[in-house]
Amino acid sequence: MKFKHIIGIAGMAGAAPLLASPALAQASAPAATAPAPPVQVAAGAVVYGPDGTEVGKVEKVEGGNAVINTGKNSAAVPLSAMGKGDKGLLVSMTRDQLDAAVAAATAKAQGNLDQALVAGAAVHSADGVALGKIGSVSAEGLVTVQRDSGAFALKKDMFTTDANGVALRLTEAQINAALAKQQQASAATPPAQP
Repeated sequence: MKFKHIIGIAGMAGAAPLLASPALAQASAPAATAPAPPVQVAAGAVVYGPDGTEVGKVEKVEGGNAVINTGKNSAAVPLSAMGKGDKGLLVSMTRDQLDAAVAAATAKAQGNLDQALVAGAAVHSADGVALGKIGSVSAEGLVTVQRDSGAFALKKDMFTTDANGVALRLTEAQINAALAKQQQASAATPPAQP
């Protein structure tokens, strides 16, 4: 069986996957006749917890979430769960609570992935394109995906689960580009002499 091993394409997937933290409850505001204007959140802004201590800094804002870096983790927090206080932006968790929530979500996601990565399971790309089926998972964490065009293998950390099952953290275009690059590199390398 011919495998195309893709090692070192993790950078194509972007930064470490962001974890959707449980929705953070906003502090209740006094009843008003009109809804409060949304909080303005920008990259670099410091975020504080309910006790007034720093939780982290906003890395970026995307898709209705602020990605907050605590120094230990990055977590996507809904903009609707953020408020404004005397010091600046507020969330309803301390740094330790947010880090604990990220750790719990990571452990749950890892457990789901371990259960889903079995031979025969369908695999799709980050953009939803069906890619093939899992052929095997090695003890070293190398996952082989069987496709009509041939098999390839990736490290386990390049996979996740979503509502549709096992997914790669790469789009179909990224996968095809990496496979083409790997094939070109293999073709350019002269065969080893005995």
